[in-house]
Amino acid sequence: MSIKIYIATRDDWPELIITKLLRMQYGLDDDWCVQIYEEHVKPHLDVLREDICILAETAYVDFFYRDSYYHYFSSKLKSYHRDCLRLSLFSGEVSENDFADPDKYDDLKQRYLGFYVLRPTFPNVVGRSVISPKALENNDIRICSCVFNTTVCGLKFQVSGFPHASQDTEIITCAETTLWAIMEYFGGKYSYYKPTLPSKIIQQLQSISFERQIPSRGLNVHQISYALKEYGFGTRIYSREGYGGEEFEKLLSCYVESGIPLVVALENDASDIAHALLVVGRENDCSDRVESISCFLEKERNITIYDYDSVPKRFVFVDDNKPVYRKACLSDPAAHYDSDSWKQCKITHFIVPLYPKIYLEAYEAKRHIRKFLLFGPHPINENAEIVLKIFLASSRSYKHELMRDKGVKGDMKTLIEEMSMPKFIWIGEISTMVDIRGKKANGLVILDATEPNRQSLNNPLIMAAYDGNFFVINSISGKLEKKKLHYEPFSIYEHNLKSQC
Repeated sequence: MSIKIYIATRDDWPELIITKLLRMQYGLDDDWCVQIYEEHVKPHLDVLREDICILAETAYVDFFYRDSYYHYFSSKLKSYHRDCLRLSLFSGEVSENDFADPDKYDDLKQRYLGFYVLRPTFPNVVGRSVISPKALENNDIRICSCVFNTTVCGLKFQVSGFPHASQDTEIITCAETTLWAIMEYFGGKYSYYKPTLPSKIIQQLQSISFERQIPSRGLNVHQISYALKEYGFGTRIYSREGYGGEEFEKLLSCYVESGIPLVVALENDASDIAHALLVVGRENDCSDRVESISCFLEKERNITIYDYDSVPKRFVFVDDNKPVYRKACLSDPAAHYDSDSWKQCKITHFIVPLYPKIYLEAYEAKRHIRKFLLFGPHPINENAEIVLKIFLASSRSYKHELMRDKGVKGDMKTLIEEMSMPKFIWIGEISTMVDIRGKKANGLVILDATEPNRQSLNNPLIMAAYDGNFFVINSISGKLEKKKLHYEPFSIYEHNLKSQC
């Protein structure tokens, strides 16, 4: 079967999808084509920029759908198509001749903004996709993103984004789609992990399943966590009931700020709704709302600590029922749904896919840093009012960005450069209300993320710098050493999440 190519700008998208693709390629009747487009395809296209041009390719072999096809759909009496359709997105108009002109290749690469796969699982046709946030009309977000390789008309292209797919409601529901997206992201970004497919997810869960797995009835929180653990993560489950509403949401924010995509469980017991989706980032700039955040007051020495994780902000959700990169507050995570039953859903749990050698989790890291600053051997000055931003990062990435920061100079830069650190570290950046609005910090505390033993205040500590002093643990004696150190405010670390503006 030969590949047909169609190109359309926004005004011609309905004709492209309804007539040239759904009707002509799959032989569907007119009313069915229109319904599929209006209810399942159009919402994904409506969020795109006005200047987006779509290049459609027929007879596309999609490995994600083919896995489902051979393990499930091909065994049915009803005949299913094996091939999919692919919609590639470009900023501005393109022509088929552009792809045959070597001089235009670099320009096409700059304008390429991702792809959607349309699979023949009617009506849930939107399959595997990776869309650059730059393709969206509203793209003021920071997200976990990975570079994915693909082709269009025989040419190689790359797109940076987070993987997304809708559920087909038979072999993959929200839970399986979420697991696939997590592994697609981590497998594309780190060699330690490998991408997965629907059949592999089913196989992974066989040992803890007590009934048939296909057609899928979904997975609960513990099954999702188990699958992630089997794929090589050191998973942690957090529940709203276990931590209380405010602390629960601050922990979720801390992990998002650490650049870790989280599996989130939504529930509405009254309407028997249970749903899994991902949180992959937040809106771009929320530092102007820092004055409204909650604080911890140590009355004896009149020290006020503001927790940056309580800054009001909208998070970026990847939901298989909706277009990718939807923004919503944690208090109203189903804001994009029309049904009142869905709008009443609340986040009950979230699952963190941690690197297996990270033993110190967020709750303990945050508590230890606050305790060290307030009650440690060298507490912060009396009457201090600070903003504390705590997050996880790889020591290699953190050192790289700190070395490039012009605000970090002299001894401060040398001491951090020469400091022995594990693969992952917890960082507490200390700011004032004024500094944080300018995206600056004037102090920091770094903890060893591989050290869960917190019996001593010094134990997980690697180094700290605040109030004109530098603190480090002596590797031989294990004692905390202090020295005077002059340094200027430096840029806060924002490289866990990528801005797509």
